[in-house]
Amino acid sequence: MSPRVDTHVLLLPSTRQDWWEQCRVSLENEPIHLHVTDGVEGHIGQARAKGFSLGESPYISCVDHDDIVVPGAFQACIDALEANPNACGAYTDEMVIDEAGKEIKPGIWQGTPWNPLLQLEPKYIHHIYVMRREAVTPHLSELAERWPRLAEFVLKGLICEYGPWIHVDRIGYKWRLHNENGHRQYPVTDLYAARWRVIPTLYTAAQKVGAKLPTPKVL
Repeated sequence: MSPRVDTHVLLLPSTRQDWWEQCRVSLENEPIHLHVTDGVEGHIGQARAKGFSLGESPYISCVDHDDIVVPGAFQACIDALEANPNACGAYTDEMVIDEAGKEIKPGIWQGTPWNPLLQLEPKYIHHIYVMRREAVTPHLSELAERWPRLAEFVLKGLICEYGPWIHVDRIGYKWRLHNENGHRQYPVTDLYAARWRVIPTLYTAAQKVGAKLPTPKVL
């Protein structure tokens, strides 16, 4: 059976080849069409719009060149989407690793079912994630035109117009922490602009699924 996910990896002149090789090896047996393409220096929105346009598979995804995919993660997301045809996407939990690849700790949201009210945190839905192409395509021009930073965060919020995210309760990704991580490199004003862009969509999604936040406890 032909792979049903088009997955892209962006490479830049600054890409560390040893990390990219580890990433590439981790993708070898995954059920994906892998597209390796050049990034756009200083504009992740243009790069992601290009990457997500590659191929014709019904599902799309991306992987960062400095990270590692855990075997079976893609198939688990595909299975979740097949079982939930109204969902916009599916995502796994992640393990945080250091520069040498040593495991540090699971991501802070491990085991937490999807809650759109928590999605204002940019790394709430991180990797691995797989999305329906038909949910993503209408938003790619906006990514390219408006979001040089935080494009994935905005996209993952906007596609909730299509339907809910499905949380796959397993570790599917190893996220490498280092000094050049993208989450360290955007102004706080960009974050607020991105949040205000997705708040209406996430609020509507929260109403549909009856999402709530826990009442704060006295410490």
